Amino acid sequence: MSSYDVALADHVVERATAPTTDAELLKQIARGDEQAFEVLYRRHSTPLYNYLFRLMHHTTVAEDLLQEVFVIAWEKARSFRGDAQVKTWLFRIAHHQAISWLRREREVLTADNALFDQSVPPQGETQVMETWRAEQLGTALDKLSPDHRAVLELAYFYDMPHAEIAKIMDCPVGTVKSRLNYARRSLSFHLQVLGVKG
Repeated sequence: MSSYDVALADHVVERATAPTTDAELLKQIARGDEQAFEVLYRRHSTPLYNYLFRLMHHTTVAEDLLQEVFVIAWEKARSFRGDAQVKTWLFRIAHHQAISWLRREREVLTADNALFDQSVPPQGETQVMETWRAEQLGTALDKLSPDHRAVLELAYFYDMPHAEIAKIMDCPVGTVKSRLNYARRSLSFHLQVLGVKG
């Protein structure tokens, strides 16, 4: 057997034993496998962070919540039943952490606008208008309840089907549809009040 054949055989054995699915990774995490945890983190941390940042509008808060999500995932890996995709399970944890935080801290955030203050570098007129529209969208989104804001984020920014959103938000699909409908109408109203035209 040549060295190439040995290397190929080792690679095949390694690939066969390495967890490739998220569910396999969770099983290994439940046994305390830190490498599997790192792989799961690399796979899902960016979309989860983006979701949390869109809800919080603050880097530090989103980072803290992301850490909480993965601590919970580490601690609860053994309790994962496989009723949903691991991605859905992680988004559900993130959703619950974010909603809890928003409910606790919402009054503090609205009173302390400095938390959301971010300086804008000098820009051209088109960029200024785009920045203004984005700020108005953020302001309008902030006027929605945490659940209505989250359903919009999951449906439009993550293009998730209603059934998956229902699992994340722990509610029936009909509730997701009605929240989405209400959130769209409410967002449209708030944008009109702020002077943003569709």
